[in-house]
Amino acid sequence: MGLAFILIFLLLMIMINRGNQGINDYSDYTTGSRSFGPFAIGLSVFSSWYVGSVFTAWAEFNVGFGFIGIYTAIYGTISIFIMYLVSEKTYIWGKKYNLITQAELMGFRYQSGMLRIMMSFLGVLFTGPWLLLEWVTQGYIFSYATGGQISPFWGMLIGVLTVMIYVSMGGMRSVIRANAVQGLFMFAAGTGLSLWLIYKFFGGIRSGMEMLARDYPDVLTYPGPGWSPPTPYWTSIIIVSGLGAFMWPWIYNKMFAAKNVRAIKQSAVIASMLGFIFWTSMVFLGIMIHSMEYPRNHPEEAYMWIASMAGPIPLALMSVLIMATSISTVSGIIQAMATAISNDIAKQIDIQISNEKALKVTRISVIIICLLSLAMAAVDFGKLVFIAILTYQGIIMFFPVVFLGLYWKRANKEGAIACMIIGTATSVYLIIFNPYFIDELGWTAGMYGIILAFGIMIIAGYLKPISPHVEQLWSDIETARRNARRSKS
Repeated sequence: MGLAFILIFLLLMIMINRGNQGINDYSDYTTGSRSFGPFAIGLSVFSSWYVGSVFTAWAEFNVGFGFIGIYTAIYGTISIFIMYLVSEKTYIWGKKYNLITQAELMGFRYQSGMLRIMMSFLGVLFTGPWLLLEWVTQGYIFSYATGGQISPFWGMLIGVLTVMIYVSMGGMRSVIRANAVQGLFMFAAGTGLSLWLIYKFFGGIRSGMEMLARDYPDVLTYPGPGWSPPTPYWTSIIIVSGLGAFMWPWIYNKMFAAKNVRAIKQSAVIASMLGFIFWTSMVFLGIMIHSMEYPRNHPEEAYMWIASMAGPIPLALMSVLIMATSISTVSGIIQAMATAISNDIAKQIDIQISNEKALKVTRISVIIICLLSLAMAAVDFGKLVFIAILTYQGIIMFFPVVFLGLYWKRANKEGAIACMIIGTATSVYLIIFNPYFIDELGWTAGMYGIILAFGIMIIAGYLKPISPHVEQLWSDIETARRNARRSKS
């Protein structure tokens, strides 16, 4: 039954996007012609936010350690607040100057082709491990749901082909429409299923929490059983994740598809509310599963295992839920990576490239990325998780570049480039060599890197005057605000 549900879901994704196949306009392919409203963008951000591997590779945070797993909902809310803050300038400059990616926006703001290529390249590089992790997750879910009748490789292949079909043909329009459906299913089925499982196996939230307080009190306190990081570690992972998470290109670029600033701000409220409710219910379920011996010792199987104990239909729903989270993420990742290659790299190498040729490059990139990542997904699962953690300490270096670029006139390209290089190198060095103060003080490598990065950008900002280009950009914002007030009156 699990296989049937998954295949029906994948077929539905293709059917939903039949009308988007064969889009021949580059702007429509990359931004959906900036036509989506708050619910579409909000559901798309929500569904892309929670990757499928949070139910497998990362499940130990909930099932193994307990309370600490709630940090995802907290930092997710912070990140969506960042979306709210950057929405106005991102949209106004994006629409006026026809900017379609995060890297292009920053390259234009700082007037630096080098920064544009650097952010695009690092965005693709840092995103790669997450794409591989999601393919592995899809293969694992196919195998588990069918009792091993379908091997992980064939499960991955089915997922790859599904995403490749609707992303290569329909671009951003297909991604957001599919994400909206996936988001609705994730919230309704995911929240409903988790609460039902809590009541079925633990008698409800109250009785389940009473059981934990009586028999497993460690899972209700920081940091949870089995480890003892310093208290600042909790603050650190929330700050690093909260500031860095919205910098992922596959999330950030969705703002360019919105129809106006108001739609983005409303979508931020929608995404944060849905995400907090959805993930909190999953955390409660995960913490309570800790009381069961098998999933406690095999946390990567915990969510699928408890669903299978409830019967074939709950297992099928859990399988589709995890597939929905994974498919929504990989479709956004692939679209963002392919657009970065065509728009931020190919167009910088050949500035005369036409939009028609760029569209072909994007579609070919989708196919190559899908097939190449499928071949690379044989990497050891544990190594992928480690590499994914490493990339988070790198993507956070985008935050000073983006945030100061949007809010501080003095931010300049020299500071931005130095910030990216030195900040990222510092984080990577601290992770690889792990000096004693990392474990002693509790701050993750990204905290040290971002403090250094901010310092570099601020110092560089006072070494040069504000450029006329930046003054014009700020003037654009004031003009847009006046026009908005005039239209309301």
